[in-house]
Amino acid sequence: MYLGKRKFYNPELAEKHRDETLLFKEGAIFTAFLDLEGLINKTALAKQYFRKTHGWFSQKLHGVTVCDKERSFSPEESHQLAEAFRDIAKRLIAHADEIDNAE
Repeated sequence: MYLGKRKFYNPELAEKHRDETLLFKEGAIFTAFLDLEGLINKTALAKQYFRKTHGWFSQKLHGVTVCDKERSFSPEESHQLAEAFRDIAKRLIAHADEIDNAE
C-alpha cells in the first residue's frame, strides 16, 4: 500500500503496478525509495550502513551495467538495507517519543 503524498490519476492502476514491482527484491528496493520521495539520504545511508560511496549505492539501486556486469544488491546487501531501514525507523520512533515527552 502506497503511503506517500503523491496523487495518482488512476490510483487503482498505480497500486496494481506497485504490487507487481514488489514481487522482486530489486523492485521492492526501488519502490521503497520512490515511495519515500527523497526522505532518505542515499549518500549518508551508503556511507553509514554499507561503508560505500553514493556512486556504488546508486549503481546497485538502478541496476547499472558496468564492465558487462549488471550491478544489483546481493541477497546479503538486500538484507543489510532492510536492517538499515529498521534501524532508521527505530531511531525515528525514539526521537518522536522524545518530542512527545518533552515539556
